[in-house]
Amino acid sequence: MACASVAGAVYHVDPAAGSMANPGTATQPWSTLEAVFAANKTFAAGDEIVLRSGYHGAPTVTGTNAGDVTIRPDTGASPKLRNLVVKSGARWVIEGLDICPGHEVPGSGYDATVVEIESSASLITLRDCTVRSALSTRGWTVDNWKDLTMRGIRTAAPSTTLSNNQVETTSFGITTRKTAAFTLVSGNLIKAFSHDGIQSLADDCVFESNTVSDAYVSDSSHNHDDFFQSWSAPVDGSTAVGGTTVYRVTLRGNTFISRTDPGQPFPSNPQGIGCFDGYYEGWVIENNLIASKTSHGIALYGAINCKVVNNTVVENPFDPAGGSTRPWIKIAAHKTRPALSSGNLVRNNISAKPVDAIAGSSTVDFHQTTTADSSYFANPAVFDYSLKATAPAKDAGIETEAPPTDITRASRVQPYDLGAHEFLVSSGQTYAEWLAANNLAPDGSGAGAPGEDPMGDGVWNMMKFSLGLPLAARGYGGRVVTGIHAAGGRRYLSLTYTHPDPAPSGASYQVLTSPDLSRWSAANAVPVSDTVAGGLRTRVVRDAVPIGEDATRRFIRLVVDVP
Repeated sequence: MACASVAGAVYHVDPAAGSMANPGTATQPWSTLEAVFAANKTFAAGDEIVLRSGYHGAPTVTGTNAGDVTIRPDTGASPKLRNLVVKSGARWVIEGLDICPGHEVPGSGYDATVVEIESSASLITLRDCTVRSALSTRGWTVDNWKDLTMRGIRTAAPSTTLSNNQVETTSFGITTRKTAAFTLVSGNLIKAFSHDGIQSLADDCVFESNTVSDAYVSDSSHNHDDFFQSWSAPVDGSTAVGGTTVYRVTLRGNTFISRTDPGQPFPSNPQGIGCFDGYYEGWVIENNLIASKTSHGIALYGAINCKVVNNTVVENPFDPAGGSTRPWIKIAAHKTRPALSSGNLVRNNISAKPVDAIAGSSTVDFHQTTTADSSYFANPAVFDYSLKATAPAKDAGIETEAPPTDITRASRVQPYDLGAHEFLVSSGQTYAEWLAANNLAPDGSGAGAPGEDPMGDGVWNMMKFSLGLPLAARGYGGRVVTGIHAAGGRRYLSLTYTHPDPAPSGASYQVLTSPDLSRWSAANAVPVSDTVAGGLRTRVVRDAVPIGEDATRRFIRLVVDVP
């Protein structure tokens, strides 16, 4: 017998026009999210709590649900919270909120974690939210960065999902405590942090496709910064470190960049993936990009049966080149305990210094060390670390125990390349075929040169070829469109581009953003969606910096290239 699902109830919350004496309908909404939970309202699986614009206080979400209950903004609304606590509850989905203590009274003195998910909760999802310590850092001093930043998101709840959040201006960006096993941290942007980007103490967690960038305050007495840090602890909150084991953690497809702006004030050079107080057993570290000026690119002290495969570990181009602090991959003995590091695999990596693995601890093979980034990578000056066709790392790897996809989730092609990016050659139309189809010289001479614009519409041949457009198409033919993307209560420049799938042969695409039309970077381009339909692939990318606030101007563009 087929059964139809029953939609849950929809409750409305409006700080401007609501009252807790109301039934919570669209015409008679409740007042604030904080007041809803203070009134001990209960919900059923499938229910939605829809928030209208305005200040919703500092709610503590409680209640164990039989199925997911969703808290989300109304269409076009921007609900704002001071902070959020989740405890003694299960199966809550919280999405699209702007959470910052500055929404109450800027400088009011609130000094705790912005989003705290306690161990009494479970099966909590937080997605598409903005989480930050302050509304603005304009005019901040070093002491402000030390004193005014807070933890962004911290979870002690098992089976938490943290996805596609923007976490910025924090001390520690995201933390999973010892009890937060089976947590998924995916697609988050952690930007402007003064301690560690991510801390993880829990077993069986996955960290994938996150971007962590822009570290502040280089002061080891303040904190020794890491993009990602883990240590073993006997119980949650214990100060004793290195006494147990952290099991089965995966770091896959993450991007770690120490700073994306050469003019950033008070920059720090955080260590990469810093695991100094193991043991660490059964870890997988693959397809990550790390760009920083520090020795510890990837470091495991006390590693057992761990895999470090297809990572790119390089110097940040904004830092002085050379010196002893180029980043490496290191497998070391435990600091204090007797069992040896053993059974590890270090393979298919690129790093700025040679791998340093204690004797007998690891199989180390198919590795290249380079500081000649321009010989390897497409455009490291804008943080494009995809491989050049002529890179020595191309086809230099091995497939055995390597990930079948790269950092962009594109399928790898045998023989595998080294590093996080696989060089891919499309099977689509060639440039010579495009020229012939458009009655241009097949050798690319004269009006057929990639940089020529025979139609006089401001779009070069190379761009029309890459977008799958005929020469006669006017402009971009609707295949490059700029717009506004709303996320977490804020607005961002976005760019949507469409090209044939498979892509024209040799074509590559890069979205860049800039504050001034002179400093362009891929580091602040955030993927939103990637879809294929009717032989066309459409990608949407947004800026990481919101419109307004501290940014007075923002620009976004598409760059294409063909060999």
